[in-house]
Amino acid sequence: KGYEVKHSCPWYEVFRDLYFQYFQSQEHDSITHYLACIVFVCAHEDDPIEQFQVLEEEVVKCPLYWVDSDVMYYHVLVQDITKKPKTPVDQTMQALSTKYGPATCHLLNLHDKPSSGSEPPGPNPWRQFAKDKAHLDSGNLGNSADLTLLQMAMDDVSDGEVSDPLGAKSPEQLDEALGQNPMEQEQKGKQCGESLTIADQSAIRVCINDFVVRGLLPFNERRMRALNEALNTRRGLRGTLFSATKKLFSAGPKPGVSGKIPANPGYLVDSPEILLRRLGDISFLLQHYTMAYSSYHQVKRDFQNDQAYNHYAAALEMTSLSLFMGSGVRREPHPYYDECINVYLNLCKSPLYAMRAVLVHCECLISRGYFLSAAIWFIKMTNDEADLNSGLLLEQGAHCYVRMDPPSLRKYAFHLVLAGHRYSKAGQRKHALRCYKNAWDIFKGKGWSLAENHIGFTMGRLSYNVRDIEGAYGAYQNLLTHDDTSVHVMHSQILFQKGIQDFVSVVQIYLQSQPPSTTIELPIPLVEHNRIHVSLFGDKFAGVVKENPGFDKDKRRGEVVLEEKAHDLMNGGRISFFKPSQTVFSGDTLNNFRPICAINETVTVQIPLKNPLQVPLTLSNISLHCLHSPRDPNHPIKQIRTPSRGSSPDMSYKTKQKTASRDQVETSELARLVLGPEEDVIISLSVTPLVEGNLTIASLVYHLVSTKAVDKQSPDQGNKESVMENMIPGKINLSPSGPRLNNTKDQRVGQVYGIDNRLNLLVTPPLPTLQLKTPSLPTHLFCGEVKCAVIEATNIGATPLSNLCLATSHPCSLGEVRLSPFQPVVHPRGGQYCHVIEASHKAPQAALVDLPDGQLNPGQTAYIAVWVYGGEVSEVYDLVTLLYYTPSTSIPGVTHRAVSTETKVNVNVSVTVESRVCDISPTSYNKLHLLGSVIVNNVGYYSLSLQDLHVTQLSLVSDQWILQSLESNIPLVVYPGASINIPFRAELAPKKPSYFSSVSLGGGPLVDTTSDH
Repeated sequence: KGYEVKHSCPWYEVFRDLYFQYFQSQEHDSITHYLACIVFVCAHEDDPIEQFQVLEEEVVKCPLYWVDSDVMYYHVLVQDITKKPKTPVDQTMQALSTKYGPATCHLLNLHDKPSSGSEPPGPNPWRQFAKDKAHLDSGNLGNSADLTLLQMAMDDVSDGEVSDPLGAKSPEQLDEALGQNPMEQEQKGKQCGESLTIADQSAIRVCINDFVVRGLLPFNERRMRALNEALNTRRGLRGTLFSATKKLFSAGPKPGVSGKIPANPGYLVDSPEILLRRLGDISFLLQHYTMAYSSYHQVKRDFQNDQAYNHYAAALEMTSLSLFMGSGVRREPHPYYDECINVYLNLCKSPLYAMRAVLVHCECLISRGYFLSAAIWFIKMTNDEADLNSGLLLEQGAHCYVRMDPPSLRKYAFHLVLAGHRYSKAGQRKHALRCYKNAWDIFKGKGWSLAENHIGFTMGRLSYNVRDIEGAYGAYQNLLTHDDTSVHVMHSQILFQKGIQDFVSVVQIYLQSQPPSTTIELPIPLVEHNRIHVSLFGDKFAGVVKENPGFDKDKRRGEVVLEEKAHDLMNGGRISFFKPSQTVFSGDTLNNFRPICAINETVTVQIPLKNPLQVPLTLSNISLHCLHSPRDPNHPIKQIRTPSRGSSPDMSYKTKQKTASRDQVETSELARLVLGPEEDVIISLSVTPLVEGNLTIASLVYHLVSTKAVDKQSPDQGNKESVMENMIPGKINLSPSGPRLNNTKDQRVGQVYGIDNRLNLLVTPPLPTLQLKTPSLPTHLFCGEVKCAVIEATNIGATPLSNLCLATSHPCSLGEVRLSPFQPVVHPRGGQYCHVIEASHKAPQAALVDLPDGQLNPGQTAYIAVWVYGGEVSEVYDLVTLLYYTPSTSIPGVTHRAVSTETKVNVNVSVTVESRVCDISPTSYNKLHLLGSVIVNNVGYYSLSLQDLHVTQLSLVSDQWILQSLESNIPLVVYPGASINIPFRAELAPKKPSYFSSVSLGGGPLVDTTSDH
C-alpha cells in the first residue's frame, strides 16, 4: 500500500543466535547433548598413542552431557610436513587403526608456515564461525542472561544513524562488526588462521568430511539399530501393561495448569523412556523425521504420566519440530508447541526454555505463513520486568502483522509504538525513535489524531535526547497543526505545554546551525487567518483592541450607491466605468482586487491570536514582516483579481519580492504581550509604505519568551530564586483564503479556495487623502425640524484634490463652503434649499461642492455647511455622509477616492404645520396684500417627549412678501392632541429680494431665524 517496511531486524537475529549459542544443556534437553569427540594429537609427540588415551580420560572427567555413554572418539593425528617426527607417521597410523579402527582415525598434514612465495596464504576460514564477542562465565543461564545477550546484540547494531540504526551495513560489514574472534583482538596485526595455506584448508575440509561420512554417520546408524533392538526386547507386554496402569492411576496436574509440581523422577541411563528419547534424537539428527516423530510422540506420554514435566515439555518441543521438518505425517505441529510453551511457563516455571521454544516456534510459523499466530506468541512472551526483551518481541510481533495478507497496518503501528515505549524505558533511544518513526508513517493523515499527538511528542523528546535537532523540531511542529474545533487538540496542547521548555531548547540549538537572523515558523500562538482585518487610512498604532470591527453588507451596499451617484453627477450622467473604492478588507468582503494605498499612507492590520495552552504565553517584539518588489515602469498599474474560468491570475510580482528594508516600509512594534491560558486577543499593527511598488504582508514575527526559575546564591540573602528568560525568534505566515470555488467538478468535489488579496498591497505615488469630521451633525431632531451642521474635510495627503462631491443617504441641503471656521447662514440659492425641504422621499442626494480655489491643497480644511431635515415620520436612521473626490494629478489605476461617515439620527414626533392662502387683494393704499392661516397640530399626545406647545413666533421665507404684525399679545398654547388656526397677513416687500420676515405671537421677543436655532 505504498509503505516501505524493512522485515529484516539484524539486532533480533543476533539476539536469537546468541541465545541459542549460550544456552546451556540440561539433562532433560537431550537434543543438545554431545554426540562425539574429536581428539587431536601432534605427530611429533614422543608417544602419540598414549596421548590419545590421556585425552580421552580427560574428556570423561569433563561435566558434559552425552547422548550415549558409548562416546564416539575420532582420532586425528596432525603432522607438520616441514618437520620429521620421531616415530614414522605410517607406523603411528597403523597402530591407531589397529587399536581404534580405521574409520575413527585420520592423518592431517599441515604446514607450519607458508613457503616463501610458493603458495600464498588463503582467506580467513574462521570468520563465518567466529561471531561471539562475549563469554558468559558459567554454568546455567541466569534470570537476566537473556537480557544481557539482548543488550549486547542491541549495542552491536545501534551505533549507526538515527533514521536507520542498522545503517547501510552489508553482510560482510555486519560480520566484521559482530564476529571478530577474541584471538584476533589479542594479537594486534594478526588474524586467526593466517598461517593456513589453501592446501591446509582443503586438508581440514577433507578431515571433517571423513569424520562425518566414515565415522559419525555409521556410528549413529549402528546406535539406532542397537537402540531399536533394545527397546523391542525390554518393552514387551509387561512394559505396555505397566504404562497403562500408570495412565489409569496417575493424578498429576494437566499440562498448562499451574500446581504443585513434584520433583522430576530420576531415570536410569538404560531406562526405556531414555532409550526411546535417545532414539528419537538420533533419528532427528539423521533427518529420519518420521521415526523421530514416532519416538517423541510415544515417549511424551510416558513423561506426562510420570509427571516429569521438563522431559515432557522437551519431548513436545521435538515432536512439533519433527512434524515441521518432515512430510510423512499430515498433522499440524502448532498444538504441540503451544502445549510445550504452556508447560514450560506454568508447570516447569522455566521462562528461559519457554523463550527458546517461542523463538523456534515463531520461526516455524513465519516460514509456513502463519503470521498471526507468530505475532500472538511474540506478544504473549512480553512482561513488565524485561523492557528490552519485551520491546524486541513487540517489534517482531508488529512485523508479523504487517506481513499478513492483507496486512494489518493499524496493529503494526500500534505494536511499534508499544515496542518503542519499552525500548525507551530500556535506554535504547535510537531503536525507540526508529519504531516511533515507522509508526508515524502509518498514523499520519488517517484521522487518528490522539495517536499522532502522542507519537509526535515522543518523537520530539527522543530526537532531542539523541541530538537530532531537526527531527525534534519537526516533531514538535506537528503537535499544533490541527483544527482548533476538534476535541483532540486539548490532548496535543497538554503534551505541548509539558514540552515547552524542550521545544525552546530545540529551537535555540536548531538556530545555531542556521544562517544568522533566521526566523522559523512556530506553531503557537494560533492565528485565525480568515479573520484578519485590513483597513486603509489607519493610524500608526500597536496594541490590543477589544474587538474586530464587523462588516455590514447593507451599509456597504448603501455606500456604494452613494459613491455611484456622486460618480454619475461628476461625469454629467455619461456612461462610464465605475469601480467602487474599498477601504476595508476582511473575511466578509470580496477581496478579488488588491488594496491600493499611496506612499506614506498607513495601513492598519488587526490579527486575532489565540493561546491554545493551559499556561500563559509571553510574546515580545511583535511586528509585521513585509516583502517588497519595485513596480515595472514598462507596465501600468493594474488590479489583480480572481481570474475567470480557464485563466490564471498574474502573480509574477511575488517571485521578485524580497524582504522590505526600513527604507521601503515602516512597521509598528508591540513590545510585549502576555496571553493568558486559552485567551483570545486581537492585536492591531500598522504598516506604512515609503516607496512605490508591490508590498505583501507576509508574516507575523515575534519572540517567544520561555521563563524558567533558577536559584542564585547571594552572599547576603543566601539562595534566591530568580527568573531566567529564553527567547527564540519565530514567525507565523499569514495566508488568508478566499471563497470556496464551485465552478468545476474538481472544485465541487475537493476543497479549492480562491485568491485572497487583502494582504497584497499596491503602492502608488503620493495621493490626496481626505479626512472627514462631523462634530456638529445633529443626533436628535423633531419631525419637520431643520438644523444646520458643519462638515470638516481636511486633505491630509501629499497632493491636491479636486472635483469634491457631497452625497448623503437622506435629504439634506448644501450650504456655504469656506476654508476657515464660520457661523453658517443660509446659502443665497434659497430655491434649492426650499426644494429639498419639501421633498418627502428618502432617495440619496448628491451635490457638487464649490471649493474656493477649485481644489483643496495638502493641509487645508474645507468647512461645508449642511442643512439636515428631520423628516415627517418618527424614526431612527443612519445618516451616511460621503465625500467623493479625484486627485488633481492623474494616477494610472486610481480614478477617484471616497470617504464616508455615519451618524445615527433619532427623529421624534412634535407638531404638524399646514399653511393656507385665503386671498390676495389690493388694500386701500392700492397695495397688494396676502391673507392666510397656519394650522398647528400638537401630536405630542402620542409621545412623552412633548406636552404643551407654546407658539411664540411666525416667520416667512420669501423673496417677495413680508409678514405684518397682528398686534396680538394673547399667548398661543396648543395642548397635546389639539390644534389652533393662526391667521397671518403679508405685504409686498418694499425692496427685493427679502428672505426672512417674522412677527411675534404673544408679545415675546423675536428670534433670529437665520441662525442655527
